[in-house]
Amino acid sequence: MRLKELREELNLSQNDVAIAINTSQRNISRWEKMENEPTSSFVIALANFFECSTDYLLGRTDDFGSVTIKKEKSPADELSAEEKELLDNYRQLNLKNKIHVSSYAKIRLEEQEESTTKKKA
Repeated sequence: MRLKELREELNLSQNDVAIAINTSQRNISRWEKMENEPTSSFVIALANFFECSTDYLLGRTDDFGSVTIKKEKSPADELSAEEKELLDNYRQLNLKNKIHVSSYAKIRLEEQEESTTKKKA
């Protein structure tokens, strides 16, 4: 598996990757050391994250591949001007900064939910 190679190319920590695919840093470490193998859903999440094919990630081919990540249309596809601007700015960030923004947004959402829960009590 090329996980460590891809992660280091982007100058990311194991924790950065773990946060991005919703797993633990310990799992990333085990996968890199070949102590354990990720489930197919994590292989797909890693391939999507690194924007490569699963075959490339798994070392089955040396062709990085042209990858299209399929997604179903949802109500979220109809964004307001403010949301489109935020998304445009986000897309211009490098991978490491995208991870930081995502982590910050999760923290703010948790704080908001805690605040709402306290007000209801």
